[in-house]
Amino acid sequence: KVSGSYRTYWNAFKRLAAGASDTEKAAMFHDVAARFYKI
Repeated sequence: KVSGSYRTYWNAFKRLAAGASDTEKAAMFHDVAARFYKI
């Protein structure tokens, strides 16, 4: 089981995206969510 607080995950995502371009950030966050939720 993997668990952690919202803050922990949010900070991890911010660090992962820190060096990414705007296009890469959109792919990581918006595009993945859109596919997952089929929106």
